[in-house]
Amino acid sequence: MSAIKKPPVPRRRTPKAASVPPPCETCAGTGETTTAVCVGRKLRAIDATQTGLCPDCFGAGTA
Repeated sequence: MSAIKKPPVPRRRTPKAASVPPPCETCAGTGETTTAVCVGRKLRAIDATQTGLCPDCFGAGTA
């Protein structure tokens, strides 16, 4: 009788790290942008700012 050969066991490999998308250029990865507050009929800018979602990444922070 001849011995039955087992197939070779595949080598275990470490999983690759998930690639991280680059941060958004507009908001620098924070997801928020600041804009000057404009008031009046002529839309003059005052010394106040408001924050809002980044229009490019919609608050995700990644491009």
